[in-house]
Amino acid sequence: MGAAIEVDRQGDWVGRTVKDLIAWLAWRPVARPGDVMIGHSSALRTTVFLLVGAEVLVEGMMDMSVIPPALRPFHYLWMALMIDLSTLFAALTKRNPHRLTSGALHIRAGLYDEIAVPLNTIRAVRREMLSAKGRGVRQVPDRDGDVMCTVAGSAEIAVDLIEPMDLRLANGSRLTARRLYLAADAPGIAHRELAHAVRRASSG
Repeated sequence: MGAAIEVDRQGDWVGRTVKDLIAWLAWRPVARPGDVMIGHSSALRTTVFLLVGAEVLVEGMMDMSVIPPALRPFHYLWMALMIDLSTLFAALTKRNPHRLTSGALHIRAGLYDEIAVPLNTIRAVRREMLSAKGRGVRQVPDRDGDVMCTVAGSAEIAVDLIEPMDLRLANGSRLTARRLYLAADAPGIAHRELAHAVRRASSG
């Protein structure tokens, strides 16, 4: 068995969420000097915005023909809440990408769940499409040792580990991982950057 790694669930999520929203609206840079950012949720953000946009359009049309005038203020409040929540989701996913540093790959496995995988524990990185129900860190059904680390249900990058890794989840449970799957908005670029970093770590 290889290294045991805690899946870090960062606390104070309310304060962190507000901070991320303000930073996103202010266009503050995400990357630290020398780090490589790997986005992972652009398709999901697009889907959320399309659904909310269609819902707001339908709800707006309902106001003119169906909703009684006395109830319209509550209806407007509901529409504003939907828009605010979709904006908040966009800020959370945009401000929390995967992060590649000189020594580790920090996988964002949920909005605030992170796995720091040392580069010297990675055998290889390759492109592989895979889907599994759920979100966050979870076992892929019927595939022993394959662990999904995604905000949504699909992944594009497979990270093969040199030795099995014991993942200790925030809820106290454990998973044995031989291969980690993560999502990437640009799989080709992500694969190239990760493979280069792994080769550099193995040769150093």
